[in-house]
Amino acid sequence: MKPILQIPTPHLPLRLPHTPKTSPFPTLPPPKTHVPIKKLPPFLNFPAILASQSLLLPFPSPAAAESELLSPSDKINIESILVSIDDFFNRYPFFVAGCTFIWLVVIPLTEEYLKKYKFVSAIDAFRKLRDDPSAQLLDIRKKQSLDFMRSPNLRILGKSAVQVEFTEGGEEGFLREVKKRFGNPESTVLCVLDNFDGKSLEVAELLFKNGFKEAYAIKGGLRGNDGWQAIQETLLPPAVHVYPRKKKRNSSVQLEEIRLNTDDQNTGNGQAASSAVKQEQNQN
Repeated sequence: MKPILQIPTPHLPLRLPHTPKTSPFPTLPPPKTHVPIKKLPPFLNFPAILASQSLLLPFPSPAAAESELLSPSDKINIESILVSIDDFFNRYPFFVAGCTFIWLVVIPLTEEYLKKYKFVSAIDAFRKLRDDPSAQLLDIRKKQSLDFMRSPNLRILGKSAVQVEFTEGGEEGFLREVKKRFGNPESTVLCVLDNFDGKSLEVAELLFKNGFKEAYAIKGGLRGNDGWQAIQETLLPPAVHVYPRKKKRNSSVQLEEIRLNTDDQNTGNGQAASSAVKQEQNQN
């Protein structure tokens, strides 16, 4: 059976045409595909050239960077400091003079006075030996010097000089011998006597640093200027005076001198007797 009405297909489409919805925002175009950049030759690559040149430049020092960061007001003004110091000196001259005197004179003298090893004069050493029961006299001269001039006799003080020879390089043996002579170094004060004062201060320092209470070097020694012998006639009692020993002559020489003196005396007596006899005969 045929249809009653037949409509051709092209005039009646089965699907309506699609109308796209309009958006209030503009649509962005799709991203373009990445186009590879051709590598430039080295002589045309300017960024690489600039980077390589920047590596050759010196790095700024931290001090320079800090100085750049500091403002002129933050820097120390040396001129203003000097001006303020000068102004202080002008305002308080007596204070500055007093501080200078204390620093240059008082402090050094105090340190020297309180020093436990130092030079003392011969009269001060004698007074210390006389007044301090713990003070002792240490004679460090050689044997030849002791044979020529003995140590001062301290019998009137109830003491005696101790003789221990000191030689360079023999400090250990010297200390051992001195400590053997003095039983209690911690409470002993020593006055060191030498021919002059060449080694006495060195010995005093050595003794003090090795346990002795105090050690003083006699200035001038025994025979030097202002030493013991130089002041003994005016400042020291006769009992502690020192004199050179007379050389002992040979016994044979002494016997010969005695014999000659005896012969001379006998000869003189004989001549006197004969002259007396002749005078008596002439008178008769």
